[in-house]
Amino acid sequence: MFRNGIQTIFLLIVAASIGSAQSSEDPVARAMKSIDAAVIPRAASAERAIEASRLVDESASARKQGDRARAIEKLDKARVIAQKDQIQESFLLDALALSIAAEQVALNPKATQLPVQFTTRDLFRAPSLRFASARLNQYRETLGRILEEENVPVELLSVAIVESGFNASALSPKGARGIWQFMPATAVRYGLTVQPGNDHRTSPERSTRAAARYLRDLYRQFGDWRLALAAYNAGEGRIQRIIDRTGIRNFDEMARRGLLPAETRNYVPAVLAQWTRLKHDSSVERSVSENASQR
Repeated sequence: MFRNGIQTIFLLIVAASIGSAQSSEDPVARAMKSIDAAVIPRAASAERAIEASRLVDESASARKQGDRARAIEKLDKARVIAQKDQIQESFLLDALALSIAAEQVALNPKATQLPVQFTTRDLFRAPSLRFASARLNQYRETLGRILEEENVPVELLSVAIVESGFNASALSPKGARGIWQFMPATAVRYGLTVQPGNDHRTSPERSTRAAARYLRDLYRQFGDWRLALAAYNAGEGRIQRIIDRTGIRNFDEMARRGLLPAETRNYVPAVLAQWTRLKHDSSVERSVSENASQR
């Protein structure tokens, strides 16, 4: 799917360049200039991204076949190709970087430290999360008020940022839907209607109220927001079984020992990075407001 997307983007670039050339006063000269200045560099970038994506796929295949050495070799080659590209803000490279990171995590499920540390800057390189920033401004006041009414931190909006980028129509391959990515069973358990043509998971306000109550229950169960977030991602039953089996009630220790899925080991730091950003933004807003009121 990733390579098909790259090829589509490449074809659109070529088509746009040809269209521009045909509308000019000097079509031949304009076309040649356009190709030299725009199409060739982007085509080369797309080709590198396609090649790196192919290597990531080969790495995943080798890993599944138990050939870890070959998997690492292919992934290293993909990383080298990606690092050579100079188009730093390219969508292709954003997607490729995430693909490489995911395969790296899969190859090292029991690393002695969190395998990938996400920062706010890393997260907002992805276009979907840059769009999330605009959507956050749209929903922050109304959804934040719901979280306050349910006595949970407003910073839990960070969960929705990471889950869906505040896309109310988001639907995962597993059937999770809405900005909070509720699975049907959990949605129904927290009072949401899940029916064709009437799915409350797509309602930001209703789903936020349900998510606040679910997250509040997870916090009460585990007594720690990191474990609550891990349970939101991996399921409370899975986290509880780890605790019952090992006696460990610390997310970092669970991650260090490889007791959590790789996705969860990355998910919690990603949410916490956004949590920190939201908290910082709120502090800045309060400071500005206080200064303005004193003038």
